[in-house]
Amino acid sequence: MHQTLFGRLPKTLIILVSAWILMEIAVRIYLEWPLSTDFYSSLPADQITEYQKQIGVRATTGKGWIHLGWIADPEREIYRIERATGDRWLYVRDVVFGSFLNHDGGKYRVWAHPKNGDEFRLIGEITVAPESGIAPLYKPLIAGDWRTLLKPEKSGYYINDHTIFQDKTGVWRLLGITSKSDGDFNAEKYFAVGVSEKFPPDSGMRETDPIADFSELAWAPHVIRADSVYHLFWSPHKLHQMTSVDGVNWTDHRITIPKPYHKFFRDAMVLQVDTNQWLLYTTARGRYFSEIDIYQSFNLENWQYIGKALDSSWGSERNAIFSSMESPFVVDYQNRFYLSLTYNNDSFFWPGILMLFHIWPDRASYNDTKVFQADNPYDFGIYRGENNSPSLVTNLTTHGPEIIHNPESDEWYITTAGWPWMASITSGEVAIAPLRWEFQK
Repeated sequence: MHQTLFGRLPKTLIILVSAWILMEIAVRIYLEWPLSTDFYSSLPADQITEYQKQIGVRATTGKGWIHLGWIADPEREIYRIERATGDRWLYVRDVVFGSFLNHDGGKYRVWAHPKNGDEFRLIGEITVAPESGIAPLYKPLIAGDWRTLLKPEKSGYYINDHTIFQDKTGVWRLLGITSKSDGDFNAEKYFAVGVSEKFPPDSGMRETDPIADFSELAWAPHVIRADSVYHLFWSPHKLHQMTSVDGVNWTDHRITIPKPYHKFFRDAMVLQVDTNQWLLYTTARGRYFSEIDIYQSFNLENWQYIGKALDSSWGSERNAIFSSMESPFVVDYQNRFYLSLTYNNDSFFWPGILMLFHIWPDRASYNDTKVFQADNPYDFGIYRGENNSPSLVTNLTTHGPEIIHNPESDEWYITTAGWPWMASITSGEVAIAPLRWEFQK
């Protein structure tokens, strides 16, 4: 009997493992098949040479680092970086995309090396120096109780990912994902809006009319102001944009990244790093591991992928098919950069299936937000697990947070939100708490 039992175990195990693998493949195909990727979707290949002439090489710097950026054509060219030493130009390295990060200043030039064997072509030459000193390291801490900022009643029954900003008149505004459900992501097709003259308001924001209803998915709004114009971005799977002169009335809806570089593109956040230089951070997934991607723009209209702000590898605890690194947010605090992301969605095929039935076994993970640090906004390292990731600063119990600075009071705040059926801190509302920066070194 024992021999028969143990004889059957390997066969049973093989069947179970095979079934698991088949389900994993089937779910991956189902989720990935509709998604398209294309490096050139925001700036077509036939326009690149002209844009390379216009942009040349642009630099931005910080304490102990320099970055060079340009327009790239990675299918047809690689880019050679050279640095002047005395009266000679020394080879530094070749790069694939329009981005070069280094610690040493100096006189640089960037060459385009056509893959078809044509002659090298100079993209640009520039002299750049890093800022002196080392940026101090701080740890962000939630420094008080959560209180309600906005709970919608007209446009929807909850808020998930959101953005907070001041309009032209100084009124504070919140735009957020919503729907008239308890968290059906397929029903999220416009944004709830809240307003207040004071921030944070004593009794919460007032709800006004929703915006951006174009009868398709509308996730993770983000607003910035550049040259007196407000820009609204949202996703998923492509980048939508609208503009406004006052931060209230939005026009000119367009799609500026029709097909991203990696699949599961969503939760876009934009940071200005220099004059006419912006970075876009987004959720993404590589072949298997979750990551936060960076796109670069010199005009807020044409975006090119330049690399990973944060990668993950062996040792990372979660790598869902549709990525586990969500809601990236980058803030510059005293010349050091902090990347927060909500780290949920467990690995393999089953979490996505259970989510359709509103089942989330590890409810605490929904509020697992990790904060990473770097001396520059381009490279936050590789996440290899809780105890093997030097750039990891802390974990915060919050979901999809925004980190907000009120310039009038010079106070910092953090928010949390989420689907009512899953969130454990909130019940449909956006909540807010004070944030404190604790000096480390």
